[in-house]
Amino acid sequence: MRSIDDIAAAANKALTSSLHEAFEAGRAHTASELKARMAAFFEGLVAEAETHAAPPEAPPSEDHSHHEG
Repeated sequence: MRSIDDIAAAANKALTSSLHEAFEAGRAHTASELKARMAAFFEGLVAEAETHAAPPEAPPSEDHSHHEG
């Protein structure tokens, strides 16, 4: 599995390349759309990486010390 730094670097490189290409072609609107798409894509990657890195949740404990009677 790739590290978060590798994912960030790859996403940044793709975003930079896409934006440069769009602006070179004179399509600022397209560049803005690509930027939004890449931001959403990157946020998804980060969320996925954080999900995989998070420790598993402990099952809820049952408190049997309180007895009614």
